Amino acid sequence: MTQNINIECLSCLCSSQVSKNKITYILYPLDILGDWIEPAAKKCGVTIVAITGMDWQNVFSPWPAPGVPKGDPDFKGEAPEFLRLLQAKVIPKIETALQMDSDVERNLVGVSMSGLFALWQWMVCDTFKSIAALSGSFWYEGFLEWIKTTPIPHKSGMGFFLLGNQEAKVKAFSTVGINTDTILALLKEAGVKVEFESVPGNHFADAIPRLNRAFNALYSDRCLE
Repeated sequence: MTQNINIECLSCLCSSQVSKNKITYILYPLDILGDWIEPAAKKCGVTIVAITGMDWQNVFSPWPAPGVPKGDPDFKGEAPEFLRLLQAKVIPKIETALQMDSDVERNLVGVSMSGLFALWQWMVCDTFKSIAALSGSFWYEGFLEWIKTTPIPHKSGMGFFLLGNQEAKVKAFSTVGINTDTILALLKEAGVKVEFESVPGNHFADAIPRLNRAFNALYSDRCLE
């Protein structure tokens, strides 16, 4: 049975403790995941926590940048502060409440701006072993240049990336396809295990099937058909 845990402004919907040593955090709207989270946890043999309540525009942006599309509010670049909140408060409180093991394996799933955040934090820390970035906002100003000049660390886990085949047709986000391809090539060159899937649809299509693809990739040895 799911339970909700509130931490500061965040609402964390937790599955039952399906596993004591594997947990996946999802940065995703709860109204999409409410009926999905418990069956998915049992199918893949992993405890799942879905987090919402964030200022989506700002807490996932790694540095300040102009708003996109043009005329939208600028991004404030609050990802470092949000990462510290996850590390210092959210993860300890959640894992204590769920009675997780001290050596738990953590993974992170993000979509859109939180997909960008998932990859950014993976490059700067080891809080999460593996990540999934669904329609990651890799059009973000300066991100491709940053990852080209940032030493890519060794990763024992994997990165799963997914993009809808209509996403690059939106003018404001037209670089997302080529930027994703370049990022995948850089990660592979650095010896990081990555998987990529191109799927039908635009940025918002088929949320649950796309999440299922991410979990099937992250837990290919555990997910039940």
